[in-house]
Amino acid sequence: MKLKSKPQQLISAFIAALLLILSGCLYIEESDGGFDDELFDGPYEIVKIVDGDTIKLNIDGQKTSVRLIGIDTPESVHPDKSKNVPEGKLASDHTKELLENMTSVYIEYGEESHDRYGRVLAYVYLDKNTMLNAKILEDGYAKVLTIKPNNKYEDYFLQLEEEARQNDAGLWSTGVFDE
Repeated sequence: MKLKSKPQQLISAFIAALLLILSGCLYIEESDGGFDDELFDGPYEIVKIVDGDTIKLNIDGQKTSVRLIGIDTPESVHPDKSKNVPEGKLASDHTKELLENMTSVYIEYGEESHDRYGRVLAYVYLDKNTMLNAKILEDGYAKVLTIKPNNKYEDYFLQLEEEARQNDAGLWSTGVFDE
């Protein structure tokens, strides 16, 4: 095993400290009192919560399936019923709870905007300070799922997952993610 040099140790320590400082929340800068039009689209009306990591939004008059980038929740509505698990319903219910008082959300499209099923790939924001994808991870109802090129928040998501796992938050206490 190769030991790190003193400058490498200092850089690693600095990066670790910076990540700890930034780990509390993902804050999105405001411009003129609202969302940065360069980053966000919307607001879009919430039509339906499909499951823990997929929702339907009214985008330009169309009911559009939106897959939350960077997270994966247990299955609850898979066509192959044998893949659906009780924890999938819990994850779906949690997403519903997070959105229950919301009528609309904003989205940040992924670098790759659609998946192979035609769903929009996006980071979903409840407000300027709260990303739904991150909140679900933080609460322990999802694992990180990174598929490049949509890995913009990967380090942040991995940190949230690790904290949830260490705290046995949400579904981490059930063992469903231990597979």
